[in-house]
Amino acid sequence: MNTLSHILSFSLRNTLLIWGLGATAGAGEIPIAGIEAFHQGDSLDGDGSILKAIDGSGMDKIDLDDPSTWTIASTAWADDWQGFSADNSGDNTWAVIDLGAPAASLSTMYLWNVQETNALDRGMKDFEIFHATSPTVLPPVTSGTVAPYSFTSGGWTSIGGSELKVGVQVGDAGQAYDLSDAAGARYIGLHLKSNYGGIRTGLAEVAFSDVEDPDALTPGEPVPPDPPVEPGDGELVPIVEVFAFHQGDSLEENGSVLRTADGSGMAKGNPDDPATWTINNTAWADDWQGFSADNSGNNTWVVVDLGSATAGLDVMHLWNVQETNALDRGTSAFDIYYATSPTQTPPAASDVVTSYDFGSGGWTQLSAGNALAQGSQIDDPGESFDISGASGARYIGLHLTANHGGIRTGLAEIAITSDPSSVNGLEIVSIDASEIQENRIALTWYSRPGKVYGINYSEDLIEWIELTDSVPAEAEGDTTTFIHEGADVSTANRRFYQVFEVR
Repeated sequence: MNTLSHILSFSLRNTLLIWGLGATAGAGEIPIAGIEAFHQGDSLDGDGSILKAIDGSGMDKIDLDDPSTWTIASTAWADDWQGFSADNSGDNTWAVIDLGAPAASLSTMYLWNVQETNALDRGMKDFEIFHATSPTVLPPVTSGTVAPYSFTSGGWTSIGGSELKVGVQVGDAGQAYDLSDAAGARYIGLHLKSNYGGIRTGLAEVAFSDVEDPDALTPGEPVPPDPPVEPGDGELVPIVEVFAFHQGDSLEENGSVLRTADGSGMAKGNPDDPATWTINNTAWADDWQGFSADNSGNNTWVVVDLGSATAGLDVMHLWNVQETNALDRGTSAFDIYYATSPTQTPPAASDVVTSYDFGSGGWTQLSAGNALAQGSQIDDPGESFDISGASGARYIGLHLTANHGGIRTGLAEIAITSDPSSVNGLEIVSIDASEIQENRIALTWYSRPGKVYGINYSEDLIEWIELTDSVPAEAEGDTTTFIHEGADVSTANRRFYQVFEVR
């Protein structure tokens, strides 16, 4: 029989180290003598220059000689290089790194993408790697003019293409690439074939090592998907879907309501503990701002779907709108509701403002008049709200009753946690089917006096039907029994039961 267990959260591997360029390279790091590219960037040799890609600016070096330990420490545009072109066709976008002499021990290349807030889409995406010892035609000297260069001009050998993920800002650990096939080369060429949609193409830093990196991607081979996430401590509750009165700036891309549950624009000290999360990006693209400032009636609302009835709900964390010059669009007052099976399903978010009434059935108001302060931008820790009274719910609803005076109403991020101590012991311990021919079956589960429980059942573990949400715990003892009676109890081929704590 099915029992309701605590939902485990997962966190992506996120280890990125930052480095600074020393006068000489030690064992491991291979020094870089120079770099040329299709465009100088924001300056010839100062802020935003292509030289910033090899000087260690904006990097944190845990081990000066080991680029695998370097991470991003600065999101300033001045520490990135962004060439003035988004036309990645032909031979328009490229970079050539000069190691100064043939590097017989060349093993690994490390790349870090553009990290500037509001400009992450300028980062390089697809690229091809070339190597040479004596190119027939040397690349043109970097200048303020976009200059093409062809790796078919002679002396170059391709070792294949790969991909660099979009920058994740402070803490970004970059990506390693296996360059063992280029051992002995002096020059490494990068043909930048695409970016993430921005108006320029660039990167933040490049480094080389004579040490093999086990996490290195092999050029020419498909880029593997992100590794399976490791289980966390079980407190973070996954958010499956978000509904809202308006999609925001797009349906599912930049500025979408989906941004409130994807972690974008957040620095996660502990990926499993939202109490450690802070804002690290003030880009409009990482906020959701629904296109309405009319907070009257049922015009402005959000519904969070946790995927299934979830016992032990504890805290909801909210971060407000963070976009510069748009902080007044953030939510200032809201009411909280919860439900397991709403009578009316919330409408899907679209580009049309759609009302939704939490009085339509199945919803219970948890609290009213909650206040959320205006966003304070970088390092904003958000605010937490007690939702322990909603334990056992699948949906959390927010009725946004006021903003801070702006022309829209929105949020930056939502996270929900559960209390493991309130979930431990919630388990169906026995099922008595001795009277099944009389269409009666008895369920017994561990319970706590004073609590109220609900029961769902399913024939396929996909569609669940609520039997009840009002079974009081036995006043004495640590178990409660409920008898399911129905004409179909004895005729069902199979049946699964789920017990959840309502309050």
